[in-house]
Amino acid sequence: MRHKMRWWWSLPLVHHRTTFFLTFLMLFPALMAVFTQENEINMPHQESDRIASLVEFWAKKIGNHIYHLSNAFSQYADIKTNFENSEAKLQENDGLQLVKEMATDVTNMMKFKVEAVKRIMNVAEEASLDKEYKQDEEVEYYNAKRLNKFYPPEHKLKGELREGFKRLTLTENSHFDGIAVNENHSSVHVPTNVYDKAPDVINAIRWSGRLDRTFKSNYELDPTLSWQYFGSSTGFLRQYPASSWVMDEKDPDLYDARLRSWYIEAANSPKDMIILLDVSGSMTGLRREIAKHVVLNILETLNENDFVNVFNFSVETLELVPCFRDTLVQANLENLGEFKKALNYGETKDIANFTQALTQAFELLHRKNSKYNKSGQGSQCNQAIMVVTDGAPYNFEEIFAKYNWPHLQVRMFTYLIGREETKVRDLNWMACANKGYFVHVTTLAEVREQVLKYIPVMARPLVMYQSSHPHVWTGVYADIAHKMHGYILDPKQTEWLWEVRERNRQMERTNHYRKLKKIVENKGKSLSNPFVLQDKREVEKFLEYGEFGLSNRDIARMGAERARKTRRERLRRAASTVELDHTFRELVEPTSTSLTKGLHRRLKRDVTVLVPKKIHDYDLLKWYKRLLREQAKLKRWYEDIRLGRRGAPGLREGYRLMTSVSVPVFDRKKTSNITERVLVNESIWALRRREVRTANLLGVAGTDVPIREIEKLVPPYKLGVNGYSFMVNSNGYVLYHPDLRPVHEEANAEVQRRSRDRQEWFQDILKPNYNSVDFAEVELTDHEPGPRSNHSELLALTGWRDYYSKLRRDLIEQRGGEAVLDVKIHMDGMKRVVQRKQRYFTQKIGGTPFSLGIAMPEGYGKYKVHGQIELSRVIQDPRGAKAMDHFSTGNWTLHPDWVYCEYKYDQNRVDQSPEDLMKDFLSRAQKPHWKWRSTRTRPPPEPAMNQAQYNTWKPPAHEDDRRDNYYCDKDLVQSLLFDASVTNVYASSNRNMEDQLEGKNPVAIYITLLYSSVRHYFGMTTAFVATRSGLTRWIDLTRANPMDDAAQNNHSGEPHFMKMHNKAIDEVWYKRAVDYYEEDNEAYVYSVPFDAATRNPDDVLVTATRAIFIEENSYRKAPAAVVGVTIKHSKFVEYFKNETYKCPSYPSRDSNCKKAKTCESKSLDCYLLDDNGFIIASENDDDTGKFFGTLEGTIMESLVQSEVYKRVRIFDYQAVCLDTRLEPSIASILATPLQWIRWMANWMMGNIFWMLVKTHLYTLWDPNQAWAYTHTERDIQYPDLEEPPQDVFDYKEPSLEEPRSVDLPEYLADDGTEEVLPEVAAPDDIPRSFDYDNATEGSGEEDVLAEYEDVLGEIYYDIDGMHPDGKVPPDYDPPYGEEDGDFPSIESRTPQLPLMNIQLAYINKTHPRPCDKEVYLYKLQNHKLQQEGAYKPVKGKLSNCHTNGCGRPFSVQKVISTNLILVAVNNLCPCESRKVDIEPVEVDYNETMHCNRLLLQHFRKRPSTCYNYHPDEHEIKLCGGAGALGLPSLALLVLLTLVHIFNNLSFGS
Repeated sequence: MRHKMRWWWSLPLVHHRTTFFLTFLMLFPALMAVFTQENEINMPHQESDRIASLVEFWAKKIGNHIYHLSNAFSQYADIKTNFENSEAKLQENDGLQLVKEMATDVTNMMKFKVEAVKRIMNVAEEASLDKEYKQDEEVEYYNAKRLNKFYPPEHKLKGELREGFKRLTLTENSHFDGIAVNENHSSVHVPTNVYDKAPDVINAIRWSGRLDRTFKSNYELDPTLSWQYFGSSTGFLRQYPASSWVMDEKDPDLYDARLRSWYIEAANSPKDMIILLDVSGSMTGLRREIAKHVVLNILETLNENDFVNVFNFSVETLELVPCFRDTLVQANLENLGEFKKALNYGETKDIANFTQALTQAFELLHRKNSKYNKSGQGSQCNQAIMVVTDGAPYNFEEIFAKYNWPHLQVRMFTYLIGREETKVRDLNWMACANKGYFVHVTTLAEVREQVLKYIPVMARPLVMYQSSHPHVWTGVYADIAHKMHGYILDPKQTEWLWEVRERNRQMERTNHYRKLKKIVENKGKSLSNPFVLQDKREVEKFLEYGEFGLSNRDIARMGAERARKTRRERLRRAASTVELDHTFRELVEPTSTSLTKGLHRRLKRDVTVLVPKKIHDYDLLKWYKRLLREQAKLKRWYEDIRLGRRGAPGLREGYRLMTSVSVPVFDRKKTSNITERVLVNESIWALRRREVRTANLLGVAGTDVPIREIEKLVPPYKLGVNGYSFMVNSNGYVLYHPDLRPVHEEANAEVQRRSRDRQEWFQDILKPNYNSVDFAEVELTDHEPGPRSNHSELLALTGWRDYYSKLRRDLIEQRGGEAVLDVKIHMDGMKRVVQRKQRYFTQKIGGTPFSLGIAMPEGYGKYKVHGQIELSRVIQDPRGAKAMDHFSTGNWTLHPDWVYCEYKYDQNRVDQSPEDLMKDFLSRAQKPHWKWRSTRTRPPPEPAMNQAQYNTWKPPAHEDDRRDNYYCDKDLVQSLLFDASVTNVYASSNRNMEDQLEGKNPVAIYITLLYSSVRHYFGMTTAFVATRSGLTRWIDLTRANPMDDAAQNNHSGEPHFMKMHNKAIDEVWYKRAVDYYEEDNEAYVYSVPFDAATRNPDDVLVTATRAIFIEENSYRKAPAAVVGVTIKHSKFVEYFKNETYKCPSYPSRDSNCKKAKTCESKSLDCYLLDDNGFIIASENDDDTGKFFGTLEGTIMESLVQSEVYKRVRIFDYQAVCLDTRLEPSIASILATPLQWIRWMANWMMGNIFWMLVKTHLYTLWDPNQAWAYTHTERDIQYPDLEEPPQDVFDYKEPSLEEPRSVDLPEYLADDGTEEVLPEVAAPDDIPRSFDYDNATEGSGEEDVLAEYEDVLGEIYYDIDGMHPDGKVPPDYDPPYGEEDGDFPSIESRTPQLPLMNIQLAYINKTHPRPCDKEVYLYKLQNHKLQQEGAYKPVKGKLSNCHTNGCGRPFSVQKVISTNLILVAVNNLCPCESRKVDIEPVEVDYNETMHCNRLLLQHFRKRPSTCYNYHPDEHEIKLCGGAGALGLPSLALLVLLTLVHIFNNLSFGS
């Protein structure tokens, strides 16, 4: 020590000592920081315990505070006390009895529909026996396409009816979805491909006009009847009531009643069908296209009761879809989609081997030898082979003799493709000798009509049994008569609609590309930050959205605005097609005209000389803008008139699911006079008229049954919260189910949200397999080891078939039964999951192939709250409260979809809200002679009923009686009155502040003011209660007058939160509160919107709900209501931060507290998570609503391992995946000299070959067989022989699953050399190709091509020599000087500008297909957080997550009386966190599993009737005939030779 001190004092100079001392002082903080950081990173146990105790303290304090506040403002205690002190009792739910009563009501309603259709059938058959139609006779009828069209104002005949149109008064009818109809007439729709002046068509229209009286009579007997119709075999549809067939002018009218399921299923018994498609070398070009369309149209005529397979045959016979080997598959939408997709591929080659093809088809169909039929599958009714070919060498009689004679079990239908008359005979013989039909198809235009000729042939046995008219019920389908997007939409147009939306995407991106091009040409001078052009992500965002610098919130707002604009445009298009009736026109037009004239006068007087962009006078500019706004208001006002929002005819959006009942209509005449063409000799044809034996199908009569009408008979309030009903048909497909999702849901009604691959425009397009969703695909059992796995109670699969199934088999076989299953139920857009035990009850629907089922939760679902106020007692007691007194407050709503009371007959009433309708009926109930009329359905009249009994049974005919005929659900209305009286607690809180303070003592005034201050400080906005009867009432806490009905919960202009969420027990927050009651009966369930981070922070609300149960003991209990509050999220987060920034020992955030580690410190991140792992509050507002695993995936996985959360696997069997379509690049069409020469040569050669095909000269080489070069997939892309071939880039399309990077855009350095920025991962929608063949007018693609010369000037090197990977071919010769670059010289201080490659303008075109997806959802396990009955913190640490060996400790604590947990995570250790997402991903099936999925055939029940044979059918000799006249090839050759010689002689002279 002495030496050390000597060393110190021996320093020669004082300043050296001073320097050393100052250096030590400077290094000391750094050394201390390193020491502190090491200790904080390693975080000893005592530090971890201290953080855990802090988290426990915060969680308890936050939980207690928000619990008591929520209780106080929602008035939970008062409402619960009112329920307990009232006469509310618990009643046991008898599920079997309940489902029987519901099934009886549905059965009675269905019987009415069947009787109505049979009356239509009887009248139609009698009417068809009328006198024959005379061609000079004029037939009057209302053409649905030609109604109420007037000349526009600019026309000289303005206001007058257009030529060829008729005037018909149409009135909006709420029963028909607000569509304008005429109940006195029917209208006729004639398809585009049917000539409405043809004798057979006009004759059928004439005699079917007698159906109008029957239609009207049916509607009077049954006011619930929907559309009634008769579809004629000639092609037209007569529909009642009459309405205008509104179509957009740009959309095709593809509707044909003969292709609808209700027509096909009634006209034919089920069938097993094999289609043999000739793909030999002669089937090229136009012939292949015609054959392809023949197969497509045949597939369109099949339904879910049919079974089919398609084979390609040439030298070998192979299945079109390899998975469907040695079997027939059910003709549902998914399987038909596989066939349609496979038709686009393949090649034509070799010679057609008919022997092998026919033999294989017969062996597959033969019932004794077929491996297929031994399995018990198939229709086992009609059987048919459809041969599509351009000719057969002979008739193959020996094969038919071996397999099909003498019983003729299989019908042969032959389709001759092309103009060859010499090949008719053999194919015609095949059809005639096997009870089939032969047609000759020569053009694409006649394909549909020729294909549909097989349906009457298949119907012959059914027609010949005249006494039997089986009625048929279809599966579920989307109603095409409903107006969607402002016009009629056929669900079969799904693929076309998808193509239109893809073009819209392309158009939008093309416009953005042009805009970007101009910016680049201007060197970015118009941008505030030109360097943004160097950011590939920003360039890609600009190409997608049209703006630079967009945040996620900006993108979400743009999507919402675009969705609103799209809906407005749909309505505008609808308004332009709706014509007002004469009376309404006279009422509206004077007002409209006067307003328009007034605006024009002001415009002319004040701003005649002003141009909007050149106005310098601010006052004049302001006035001009005001005029423009007024003009826009006038335009919207007149639109509102047209759209029905002001009492005029209107249209509504959305699909409506339906089922239909139909019966065939037969021609009672057994013979008919026909005119046929006979071949006199080899070249002369003659017409001959004769009487022949026939069995004609006149058409099909039917009516629609909306699914919503069925659901009305199964009222949800009887099933209780989380209970539901469903219906299944004989194929196991659901007609309705709460998890049936027929429309793409990736985009909701408000905001077109983008999935990870940024594909959009799903909205309003049906899924490819929307009507073939199996019951096993919507009921997800809790014991699924993998996708499509089995559960013993739901299914019992054996070899991919389930003949020992239980619940599903009971439904299909219509056996009443009961079952209990453990299930997983997803909700809230498949982001939350609930596991529960459910009890199922089933019962058949008589006279239909349907079964009704109900499901109720085990436990609280066994009981229901029974509490009612007898309305008759209220009326009789003059001293008691009146019925309307319980609804004295203005803030209450009823469930918009439930039927409390409704009028039966008067459908033309002004639309009333459910609340107004209830007030109307309650006021009527105060009058004498009030009756409930609670019986919704009754059995139809019996056939043996006499006239007196019928007069008693039939509905009232007097108009006044019809107007007053109503239905009221007595139990529901009286339960509503009871709930209204119990929940009428907000009335005492409805007064404004002055009323509350008046007359109170100082203590009460202080409490009131404190109450108001706390409400404002914590951000309480709404207190509400929702009940079992569908009643929702609330009080707005943000207003001086809380009872202001116009109060808004924000300033965004959106409706009040409670007006948007007014479905009571069907709301997600209601269901979650009831389910969570089992976990914690004192807890409030908190939630925020998932997209909260993209919304305006002032508009985001936290919803807190708590269930009220009526309990007799721990086993007997049932939910009665749910109370809740909404809180401003900004205030909620502010409170969260204030509490978590404090220490237990220091109540305020002073300097002493800062020494402790709180959430305010940078070393600790704190989150509030809900029971499904979503962030309710954090220190970063952008995290709100996100799944915690997307931010802290490693911590989330650790929470799962610690059993804080449970991971639940969910399969989505209704998912849709997007496949990228391979499209040719349009780069090859950019003109070069060589390109022009090649086009000219190809044009000349194409015309030469086309002449050979048209003249049949090619058959001179071999008239029977024609060899051809291989028809490759490239020919499929360009089937039109007159189209010039285009170069196609040979590149491999990237997979959707694999992330790809983009080497665009490229940049130029200052010296003109090429410089490429580092590669950055880009979104999946970087354009690769563009479907130029399908480009539509106005889409922008034509403009790009029109400007190709400018584009060439901007591309660095010639696109024809450019490869997608950016490599320059070795033989590339640039047509432009590269040394000068594409842009002018750029100064060094300007940003490098991107090279405008044309491929930047392209999108990846996609095609939807059904697929299976899986997702892992998360559920909080409360019991794992408890120790000895109390919640204790859970501590964890991610060890060795970094190279320096540090770890990330975290602590978790349950927030008492909530569904929340508080998570505190140490963030000092820079650990890399994996991302845990909850987005569904496609199940990766290998080829075998994919085929097994397609071949999975669950148990099904075949239709009860089958008509495939009649002993007298052999008397019918009509089996088709030859096509158009033609000349033999040799004669044609001689004729052409003579013409050529004559032309030469003429030229020489």
